[in-house]
Amino acid sequence: MRHVNDTTVSAFLAGPGLRLLVFGTASDLSSQVFGRQITEFDELTGTRLQIGVLDIAQAPETAAEWGVNGDLPVQILFKDGVMEQVLRGVRSPKAMWRAMADYLEAPHI
Repeated sequence: MRHVNDTTVSAFLAGPGLRLLVFGTASDLSSQVFGRQITEFDELTGTRLQIGVLDIAQAPETAAEWGVNGDLPVQILFKDGVMEQVLRGVRSPKAMWRAMADYLEAPHI
């Protein structure tokens, strides 16, 4: 998992394979709770999925470009640079696997 910002998000999304862009902010309680969940999910996915975390307070241009301004966290799944799926809200790691089952192999949990 890595942190991205207005200047690095394009390069992150342009990479091959599966990429998950997570929008949140340090001041949002839901984002804070989801931070623990996404860390666990990242550990489960290993190299199957790259995760980029974007703090909308630190990257307002990207947040505005994607229409993210509240109701956090928001997760957008990309495959080979193409947006595939948008998820909203806090989910457990198992729920994340279920939501992305069409793109990921079954988890080893």
